[in-house]
Amino acid sequence: MKSTMLSMLVTLLLIYLSVCLVVFLLQRKLLYFPTPPLLHFSPPMEATKVSFENGGERLSGWVVNEGRAKALLYYGGNAENIEYNITFFKDNLPDYTIYLIAYRGYGDSTGEPTEAHLYSDALHIFDQVTAEHSQLSLLGRSLGSGVATYVATHREVDKLVLVTPFDSTANVARSVYWMFPVSLLITDKYESAKRAPNIVAKTTIIYAENDNVIPRESTERLIEAFSHRLENSILIRSADHNDISEFPEYAVRLKRALN
Repeated sequence: MKSTMLSMLVTLLLIYLSVCLVVFLLQRKLLYFPTPPLLHFSPPMEATKVSFENGGERLSGWVVNEGRAKALLYYGGNAENIEYNITFFKDNLPDYTIYLIAYRGYGDSTGEPTEAHLYSDALHIFDQVTAEHSQLSLLGRSLGSGVATYVATHREVDKLVLVTPFDSTANVARSVYWMFPVSLLITDKYESAKRAPNIVAKTTIIYAENDNVIPRESTERLIEAFSHRLENSILIRSADHNDISEFPEYAVRLKRALN
């Protein structure tokens, strides 16, 4: 009887470890959801196609409202087609030149997304455009909030706006894959909360009341990590993770944070 129980426990342990190995090997497939290029997309006249080269890869995107003294670098969410933001930024932030550049492997950009690659690309693009503007601000949404906090700790940034952000991807993953030792398995952790104390840019956090992707406690831990250095944190009532930018209050709060 004891040997049978022991055999069952060993079998279950081996199955569990095998699943952990699969999760580890496929983690980037579970984390990143690259969007294909929009083959028939016709941008407004105010948007110009642009590309950057970094590490042998081409990073493609759009520039909106060219020639402004102030600029905003936008880091989008997972599975987001950045092109769909062109009209919003043209209408709501006419005083800013907006850079909408797709991550590696997203849209028309080449390569494979990893945390290190996204950081490297973001810094490279920042350094390429900084001479053209008197001020550079950052807007990071969801996954992009992790990229934005990294850039804000390594470059001089005027304002930082984080939309539906998280404290770390490890903590977000833990809320879904609670049965696995996520901290030991995950490689791309995007630890924004650990960077928050080192960020000096004027920072605003905008988050959704009914976010079904980022747990509320993850965002609240990030808010707590900023402590008194946070300019403002705004909860958009009735909004969820994907439709927050459709609420009129979102545009009002964003403009207020950047002005």
